[in-house]
Amino acid sequence: NVLAAASPYFRAMFTTSEMSESSQPAVTLNGIDSDAMSELIEYAYTSEITICENNVQSLLSAANLLMMQPVRDACSSFFERFLDETNAIGINCFAELHGTQELTKKAKRFVLK
Repeated sequence: NVLAAASPYFRAMFTTSEMSESSQPAVTLNGIDSDAMSELIEYAYTSEITICENNVQSLLSAANLLMMQPVRDACSSFFERFLDETNAIGINCFAELHGTQELTKKAKRFVLK
């Protein structure tokens, strides 16, 4: 399964017999933006993802939930490139919420300048 290879979350869901999803023909994922999910499925197949200002937050949230570390890292790098005095506090709060420690550190340093 392609999704199981790209995501420890899906690997556990589809390969652990104790999880009811492993035998279901369809799975509902609550709390994940549908566009972000489409991007992550595309990433699972191609190892490529397009990150922009319009999708970085939903992608990072979804990648965090689905434990897709390469996408989390790419989203964090995107935020770091655009970190400035107008968004440092917001990025810091978002980074803390999603446990992206390196981004949190960089945003905090920027705020404290």
